[in-house]
Amino acid sequence: GQLQSMTVLFSDIRNFTTISEHLNAKEVVELLNSYFEQACVPLLSEGGSIDKFIGDAIMVEFGSPLPLEDHAVRAIRAAIALRQVAEEFSGWVRHRFPDRNLPDFAIGIGLHSGEAVIGNIGSPTRMEFTAMGDTVNLASRLEGMTKALGCVILASEATIIEAGDAVVCGKSDRITVKGRKAVVNVFEVLAVTGEEKCHV
Repeated sequence: GQLQSMTVLFSDIRNFTTISEHLNAKEVVELLNSYFEQACVPLLSEGGSIDKFIGDAIMVEFGSPLPLEDHAVRAIRAAIALRQVAEEFSGWVRHRFPDRNLPDFAIGIGLHSGEAVIGNIGSPTRMEFTAMGDTVNLASRLEGMTKALGCVILASEATIIEAGDAVVCGKSDRITVKGRKAVVNVFEVLAVTGEEKCHV
């Protein structure tokens, strides 16, 4: 393994357990595969490396395996595009399953930038290339906080600073997350422009 600077993106589907309860197994697979097919497009187009699908969640690194100087702004642009994909996909869900009383399809996205260890992890019989460390863990925790904080995209201060002047932010907060003693400054990401700045 080696240390590498990157931005990690985690996203998952809100209320997925409830959705699954109203669909049979084949329909759940159909929904996930249809969504993932569309979700991967903006992630890959911004140079993201899709690490894995974890149930209904997606883990993506920007800046791995090859370094990217602008990994943070790429990740933010991808997150904004993914938010749009999810909004449009909610229409597909309503049309495909009109009488199932499903909750509105929505996602949460967490972003954090920093160093992570990348390399082949596993056993001699089953290896996978992945990223590990506090950067990955915090990105996952931030995704988990999006619903409580009432936003779709939540980024750490480290990601906002790394992205520079391009990010337009909404609300901000100071939170504590499981497994971390230090308070984390977080920001709701609204848009990316070249003219406005998110002051931190």
